[in-house]
Amino acid sequence: MAVCSLLILQGQSRAQAVDPAGAPRSTVADVVAGIVSYTRWPGDATAIRMCTLGRGPSIDELLRAVDIGSAQRAVAVRSVASAAQARDGCQGVYVSGLGDAAGRELLQMLAGRPVLLLGEGLEFCSDGGMFCLETGSSPVRFNANLDAIARSGLRVNPLVLRIARGANGGGS
Repeated sequence: MAVCSLLILQGQSRAQAVDPAGAPRSTVADVVAGIVSYTRWPGDATAIRMCTLGRGPSIDELLRAVDIGSAQRAVAVRSVASAAQARDGCQGVYVSGLGDAAGRELLQMLAGRPVLLLGEGLEFCSDGGMFCLETGSSPVRFNANLDAIARSGLRVNPLVLRIARGANGGGS
C-alpha cells in the first residue's frame, strides 16, 4: 500500500476508487498526480502541462482527469501526436501503447531535459524513462530510474523514490 501512502501525503481531495473488497485502490491518474506533486522543475513552475502520447486505457483515464494538479500547482493534461510536440510544449509526458522505435525516439529526444517521463512496464525505465507504472496491478505500482531522473535536472522528493523502491528494493 505504498502508493496509497503517497496519495494520503499528497493531501489531494481527489476521490479514490474502491475495489470490490472495499479497500482503496489507486488509479493511474492518482499515481501520476502524486509523482507530479512531489517533483520540482527548474524555476519551480506554478503550472505544468502533462502530455499523453500513445493510446490505451491509462491514456484515456488521464485525459478524462483533465487537471491532476493541486492547490499549489495546476497540472493540465492534454494529448500530443508526436515526440516533437512533447519536446516543445510539455513539462511531463505519459507514454502508453507506442511501438518500440517511437518510444526510444521520444526517450532519446527528451534525455537530459527537465521533462518528467512516465510510462508503462519495466522496460520503459530500462529504456531511459523516469517512472514506469505497473497498471495491471491494484493498487497501481511504480518503479523509478534514478539515473534518468538525475540527468533531467528535476528534483523528486526522496519519499517518492523510497516508495518506488519499496521495502525490499524491488519496486513498490
